[in-house]
Amino acid sequence: MSNLIFSQNLTRVEINKKTLTHNIKTLRMSVGKKCLLAPAVKANAYGHGLVIASQIMLRAGADWLCINSIGEARALRAAGIRSPIYIMGYVQDADLPEAAGLGCRMVVYNEETLKNLARAAWRAGVRAKIHIKVETGNNRQGIAMEELVAFAHRAASLQTIEIEGLCTHFANIEDVKISRGDRLPHYALTQLKNFQKANEMLEAAGIYIPILHTANSAATLLFPATHFNMVRPGIVAYGMWPSQETRRAAEALHKGISLEPALRWLTKIAQVKHIQKNARIGYGCTYRAPRPMKLAILPVGYYDGYDRKLSNKAHVLIHGKRAPVRGRVCMNIIMVDVTDIPNVAREDTVTLLGRDGAEEITAEYIASLSHTINYEVTTKINETIPRILVP
Repeated sequence: MSNLIFSQNLTRVEINKKTLTHNIKTLRMSVGKKCLLAPAVKANAYGHGLVIASQIMLRAGADWLCINSIGEARALRAAGIRSPIYIMGYVQDADLPEAAGLGCRMVVYNEETLKNLARAAWRAGVRAKIHIKVETGNNRQGIAMEELVAFAHRAASLQTIEIEGLCTHFANIEDVKISRGDRLPHYALTQLKNFQKANEMLEAAGIYIPILHTANSAATLLFPATHFNMVRPGIVAYGMWPSQETRRAAEALHKGISLEPALRWLTKIAQVKHIQKNARIGYGCTYRAPRPMKLAILPVGYYDGYDRKLSNKAHVLIHGKRAPVRGRVCMNIIMVDVTDIPNVAREDTVTLLGRDGAEEITAEYIASLSHTINYEVTTKINETIPRILVP
């Protein structure tokens, strides 16, 4: 409880309603009105707040929501959200009755889950809708092509099971090259052909599945051939890009396209202090002051999601100016150099991620310093930090 109070008093994440709405409307225009738009809100909506982001997206025109776990489904239903929910992650046997009772669509690719879900649905008095995930080349979840028809026949024979969807997931579709126009990368094209073959095999066996879906962020924006009946955009819904190749190709294909980050991460200065030349800063004494310096002490650290690999590398924004991190990132504290920023005072606002005036700290910038990807930067922001909606 003390950590939650700490975060609420000092650190917050702002979610821009207007920006998030704009991003969803942009995706809707990209796929048209007849294609189901099902943004991914798993992992606390990529750090943006599960319930807040979901509510905004649905009001902006999303049709379904894609999540990872039964816990996320429970939270959405408790918040009054009644839209179709598609659980993309694994649901253990013990949770299948609850998932069926909540009306969730589930990805299914093994016999045990199929049988146990059929029993759970019978007990709940519902017909469970499933989406069969076929393995086309990503080698994560999914049933092998040679097992697909027999598996689908078994699912179709169960009275409490309805096969609603057939799906797969691309491995490298983000690696599109701008010179290729709207042509799929070779490996993604192979996966798409495998998926089409899988559906043809099912239809030849007399099994017709109404909803087909393969498209992630890059596919949603760039490749209409992957859209079928539904798309599952992820990071682009939040105004970030899965790769620079995707961004360049999208900007070339859709003139004037604009997606903007919807998240700002803010904290406050807890202390301002002066140190002498050659003074050491932080654990391990990893930084020595080359001159007399003024430090701002910030009440946020790696527990909160500010990566320890940002030590002595990253910047924050104070009064619209960049202040470099000095010393190691601690569990709940970082130190920044404000020597050249005038009039810095205790409890001034600090931007850890986002824009302040003409300057901006992007998730991509933080990711480059942490040797990771922008997805991880926002999803790692601790869930105890409150997400606050701003107009």
